[in-house]
Amino acid sequence: MAPESAALAAAACGAGRFLPVASALRGSAVSLAWRDGVEEVLGEIETVDLRRLSVDDAGAAALLSRCPRARFLNLSDCRRITDVTAAAVAKACPKLRELNVTGNPHLTAEGIDQVVQHCTALESLYLAGCDRIPEHLLVKRYARFCDIFDEEEEGPWAA
Repeated sequence: MAPESAALAAAACGAGRFLPVASALRGSAVSLAWRDGVEEVLGEIETVDLRRLSVDDAGAAALLSRCPRARFLNLSDCRRITDVTAAAVAKACPKLRELNVTGNPHLTAEGIDQVVQHCTALESLYLAGCDRIPEHLLVKRYARFCDIFDEEEEGPWAA
């Protein structure tokens, strides 16, 4: 694993809460034990949280390929990812139940279709702010995974 990938992996599996990414990066470059530990943890984790990290398609794909047990994936506001990352999710995370890609302007319906097709345990999708996915496709293809409501609908949000 490249040092940059190890730092990203450390952040994804929670080490980022204890170590700044720069420290994780330095540690992974000099410690094989650190790198091996991160690899082992990634193989077991069920929740991968990359929200707001400056991850690109290559970094996300490298990380997700090591997370076969991922069930919950948060890629919200990872504004550099595209359908390439969606394809990596579809391939690497067959047990995925929840995907949050809120605020990702480069994802399209084609990428989300791959996830829906290959991640058969999928229950929830968060697609707000995915501007390249037209509203009619949200309703037609993804309504069973999303909490879609009409703005004029009655509900707890109504005043």
